[in-house]
Amino acid sequence: MTGVTTLTAGGREIALALHTVLREQDPARWRGEAAAHTRERLSALAARTHALLEATRAARDERLADLRGRLTSMRASLEVEAADVTDEPAAWTARHRSLQQHYEALASSLRAHRVHVPSLRPTNYARNLFHVAWGTAALAVVQWLLPADALIWVSGSFATYAWTLELLRRRSPEMNARIMRLYGKVAHPHEWHQINSGTWYATALVALSMTNNTLLCLVPVAILTYADPAAALVGRRFGRIRLVHGRSLEGTLAFFIVGCIAAFVAAWLGQGVPVVSAAVLAASAAACAAIAELVSHRVDDNLTIPLAGLAGAWTAALLTGLTL
Repeated sequence: MTGVTTLTAGGREIALALHTVLREQDPARWRGEAAAHTRERLSALAARTHALLEATRAARDERLADLRGRLTSMRASLEVEAADVTDEPAAWTARHRSLQQHYEALASSLRAHRVHVPSLRPTNYARNLFHVAWGTAALAVVQWLLPADALIWVSGSFATYAWTLELLRRRSPEMNARIMRLYGKVAHPHEWHQINSGTWYATALVALSMTNNTLLCLVPVAILTYADPAAALVGRRFGRIRLVHGRSLEGTLAFFIVGCIAAFVAAWLGQGVPVVSAAVLAASAAACAAIAELVSHRVDDNLTIPLAGLAGAWTAALLTGLTL
C-alpha cells in the first residue's frame, strides 16, 4: 500500500470506530455506568491513531499534510477526553461535543481523498425546537399570508441569502467560524465543513413553490417540520432495531406516523380536502418522505424529504382524482 492509501484507509477505520462510540453514547442516552468502558474505548482509539501515524511517518506526500494534522489533533483530544470521562451527564455532553468537532474535521479531510464516512447527528433539543418553530412559521406564511404565486419570490430570496452565506463560508475560514458561531447551537457538527441543512431546506422550498399550488407546498413542509424531529428524538432515545445509515425502525415508524398526522391536518383542515382523499394523500406523502429520510446518505434529507413528500402527494392526488 502507498502512504496515501495506508493513511486514508486507517483514518477511515478510526473515524468509523469513533463514530460508533459517539453514536452509541449519545448524551440523551448516557448512563454513568458506561464511563469506564467509554474511557477504555477512547484510550484504545488514541493508541490506534498513534500507531497509524507512526506507521506512515515516512510518507512525504504533501496531500497527506491535512489528514495527518487532523489525526494528530484528534489523537491528542482522545487522550485528554478519555482521561476526563466521568459518570456526570453534563461532563459527558461537553466531552461528546469536543469529540464531535474532531470527528467531523477528520471526516472532512477524508472526503478530500474521496473517502466517505457518515456524518454525526447527535441529539440537539435546541435544533429540534428551532426546526419546528421555523417550519411552523413557514406553514403559517403559506396557509394565511401569501398567495401561491408569490411563494416563489419569498422562497427564492431565502435561498439566495442561504447560498450567499455558503459561498462566503467557502471563501473565508474566518467567515465560516463567525457564521457557525452564530448558528452553532442549532447546527450539526458536520455543517461546519459541509453545506448547511438550512440551505438545502431553502432550496427545497423553491422547488415546492414552483408547483404554484398551496396544498403541494403545505403537505411536504408539514411532514418535514414535525416528522423529522420526531424521528430524531424517538430514534436516538429508543431506537434499537437498526436499518440503514444509522436509522432505526422505531425512528422511521415515528416519522411515518407523525408525518401522516401532520400531512392530514394540513390537507384536511388547512385546504379543505375531503377526509378520505386527505388520508390517502397524507399516507402517500408520508410514506415517500419516510423512505427518503431512511435512505438519504450523501444528500441532505432537508432536501430529499420535501421533494419525496411532494412526489407522494402529487401521485396520490392523481390516483384519487383530486383537483389540484
